[in-house]
Amino acid sequence: MDKEKKGSKSMEKPLIKKDEIDLIEIGKTVWEGRKLILKVTAIFLFIGLVVAFSSKEEFEAECKLMPESQEGMKSSLGGLAGLAGMAGINLDMLSGGGSGALTPDIYPEIAKSAPFLINVWTEPVRFESYDTTVSSYQYFMEIDKPSFLSNLAKYTVGLPFLLKDKIQNKDEEVSTVKGDSSIIRLSPKEAKLLANLRERIIVEVDANTGIIVLTCEMPDALASAEVAQLSIDLLTKYITDYKVSKSKVNFDFVQSSYNEAKATFENSQRTLARFNDHNRNVVTALAQTEAEQLQNEYNINYELYKGLATQLEQAKISLKEKTPVFTVLEPVRVPIIKSQPKKGIILVASVLIGIAIGIGIIFGRNSWEGMKGRF
Repeated sequence: MDKEKKGSKSMEKPLIKKDEIDLIEIGKTVWEGRKLILKVTAIFLFIGLVVAFSSKEEFEAECKLMPESQEGMKSSLGGLAGLAGMAGINLDMLSGGGSGALTPDIYPEIAKSAPFLINVWTEPVRFESYDTTVSSYQYFMEIDKPSFLSNLAKYTVGLPFLLKDKIQNKDEEVSTVKGDSSIIRLSPKEAKLLANLRERIIVEVDANTGIIVLTCEMPDALASAEVAQLSIDLLTKYITDYKVSKSKVNFDFVQSSYNEAKATFENSQRTLARFNDHNRNVVTALAQTEAEQLQNEYNINYELYKGLATQLEQAKISLKEKTPVFTVLEPVRVPIIKSQPKKGIILVASVLIGIAIGIGIIFGRNSWEGMKGRF
């Protein structure tokens, strides 16, 4: 047993030494190749500087809203809503979401839809850096110029695709169809703009609080704030129109019926009054029968008019109840700090990538030389 223990100890010592020697060798190899690492790092740092200072500036504006329905639900259910969410139960669905209601989970999808984005890009926006007011569509199609890196990628890596598009004439102008149309036809350029705008306008909904957060990123600070406000207005209008659509149809029908009943009632009222004025001293049976007939028509029309007036008030109340109210928690502000490019992060990442690639080149070269020596 003692011999076995001594043997195991003697086996352990060389292993520890081998690990130590490996670490020392790695350190020596890295140190010997420090000039190469510095050169590679300098190259990547230069690339990072070019990327950081040639990338286009972007500004991000933000707005926070709280829907009234969410406030009522949280206040009435208290902590139950949070517990239900942890259990995977959606109380929105239990409270009417399952019957076709528009829940906050769908709001981000509305903001990504083509009709919504087309409505956004057709509205005029102030671009302070260019001292002009144009639509987002006009700005990105006519005024905005690609950055140096975009052009470099376009005429190097993307050159085959560019030639292919030119040959196939894919850039034909196609008139944009309004977002409220059932069919939308876009040109390839417009499709790219739509995809670009979809990445710039982001809507997120907090599952626990129900707070809606809309962020918008644009090349101009004032434009980002205006597009954010425009997007919020369009989003709330879309939600409001959807939620009150059924009540609005009912209200319009009752209003129309009420107007007709009112006109009929007023007409019968005048007819009865004229008859009574012209037959004040007439006591014939025919006159009495006609008076009773006019009085009955008047009573029927009055009851119908009175009933529709009540229904109209109820329809007004229902329409008001269904109209959602959004509380602005954080209004849109013109951003001061640029959101892109993040120059510090780009430069640090460039240095780290340069060091890693430099070390990789050294060990790759050593491995290759070792393999060549074996053969």
